[in-house]
Amino acid sequence: MGYIQITKNNIENEQICCALGAKQYEKAVYEKKKWLTERMSEGLVYYRLNERAKVFIEYSPAEMAFFARTTKK
Repeated sequence: MGYIQITKNNIENEQICCALGAKQYEKAVYEKKKWLTERMSEGLVYYRLNERAKVFIEYSPAEMAFFARTTKK
């Protein structure tokens, strides 16, 4: 059992989400791949288990993470 790293070079040919395999979700898959590719430029790392399972791992640098910002005056 191993993992496949999804990169800008192979994202077009790899499955990126278990729930989006049906033809009716083609646009959603395209949009998600586009979003993932843009985030990869920011350091996102995305893995998929190389088995028939629903296992995906993704992480990015903390500096790029979304969080609520508060400022003190």
